[in-house]
Amino acid sequence: MERVAITGATGFVGRYVVKELLNRGYQVYALVRNAKKVRDIFPDGVDALEVDFSDKDSLRKALEKVQPHYVIHLIGILVEDRRSGSTFQRVHYLYAKNLYEILRELSPKRVVHMSALGTHKDAPSLYHQTKFMAEEFLKTSGLKYTILRPSLILGPEQRLFADMWNITKYLRVVALPGGGGYLFQPVDVRDVACAFVSAMEKEEAVNKTYELCGPDRVSFKELLEDIFSRWNRKVLLLPVPKIFMYIAGKVAEKVLSPPPFSSDQMLMMWRDNICGLDKDVESDGVRKLCNKEPIPYKESLEWSLKEFAKRMV
Repeated sequence: MERVAITGATGFVGRYVVKELLNRGYQVYALVRNAKKVRDIFPDGVDALEVDFSDKDSLRKALEKVQPHYVIHLIGILVEDRRSGSTFQRVHYLYAKNLYEILRELSPKRVVHMSALGTHKDAPSLYHQTKFMAEEFLKTSGLKYTILRPSLILGPEQRLFADMWNITKYLRVVALPGGGGYLFQPVDVRDVACAFVSAMEKEEAVNKTYELCGPDRVSFKELLEDIFSRWNRKVLLLPVPKIFMYIAGKVAEKVLSPPPFSSDQMLMMWRDNICGLDKDVESDGVRKLCNKEPIPYKESLEWSLKEFAKRMV
């Protein structure tokens, strides 16, 4: 049985990737900070190894024990929490760099790396800049790799649902940065999980970068309208210039840790979050890697919100 080491196994995407790995018969080893959390989520079939991702000796000890055939690296954050030391530079770049330096000594068959759509050398946000740094380090590491860049991922655990649910319970007003015209191409988390495991297996995916998108382009305003319609909530969507949201994010970062939104998130909207804008990478990743049509937006959102509602009962 082939062994897969995975980081971020207890996160939103990680849970689905682990399930996909188990369904395909792999032995899964979760590299985590808290082994108990793994045992609570996955009672059977997953071995947990506690590691400190900032400590290369800790990583080396765990990886030498596992001797993985494949490695999937999913760790990432959307908002910095500087008081706890959880920064983009640390989580996106340093953790990846430490992991890949150790893996050079072990030579796994493949490393599959979670990046993000919008990652580019010219991106203005620190989020995307550090994602790009991690990609570039992996490309020069000598390891066989596949990099995946998903758009907005839909699933019951999508943080946006919980945020909007909690905010609009009390305040039926939501700010729309720039009027909400920013486009996503949402991709279902089940398709993302399929793409990660399939990328690990396919020889034609070696040393390539794939974008992961669904078939439909949706504006931020349309997405929120669809969510609130499903919840039967009347919410005022208030257009706010991005510069005002950027300044509000700066203020929130000073007062709250972590903040509900950040100035960097406004910079992430430097261009639409859709596939096909970068010609040097593979678009249409779900179809190419999973040999299937991606799940349509409406179907994915309906499933996501139905499962999300069960968690709110």
